[in-house]
Amino acid sequence: MDYRKIILAFFLCCLFFFAEAPAREGSELERFVKLDSTGQEMPVDAEQWSMVMDRTTGLIWEVKTTDGSIHDKDKVYDWSDARQDFIAELNAMRFGGFDDWRLPTTDELRALTVKGAEPFIDRDFFPNTAPTGYLSWRRCGSGEIFDENVRFGEIRNSKKDRRVRAVRGGKERLEGQ
Repeated sequence: MDYRKIILAFFLCCLFFFAEAPAREGSELERFVKLDSTGQEMPVDAEQWSMVMDRTTGLIWEVKTTDGSIHDKDKVYDWSDARQDFIAELNAMRFGGFDDWRLPTTDELRALTVKGAEPFIDRDFFPNTAPTGYLSWRRCGSGEIFDENVRFGEIRNSKKDRRVRAVRGGKERLEGQ
């Protein structure tokens, strides 16, 4: 056997693989995708967007604003108002062209948290996130629903004044959502 040919072939394969790696690491492997107000994908450097799609989970997340609208980062809710007012209004207005918005589960919302400076979230995709608790929910083994708080910072809030980030997609839904 001619080992030099085998080694050369191996070397060329490695060279080809590593030369192509940076091209595969670009937008193709980007976790988050910005979406416009109709749900269409936007470039990663877009300066205004309404939603973010998480490619790892398939979930679509609402983006918070500072414009005083229903999406404003300073709007706060208790458990009941979050479901009956906030989520109901998003669905009635067909935000992003969809009417299946809901409150996220604790695991879904916690998957957005990152380590580092407050707020603990990717600010390139989720600007205007208050460094405080956001409302989520969990179903226990008996089927009972518990509301929970996922923290994106150290500012404390009560059960009556939590922020909410709406999500769509996934399997989990609460009755009435």
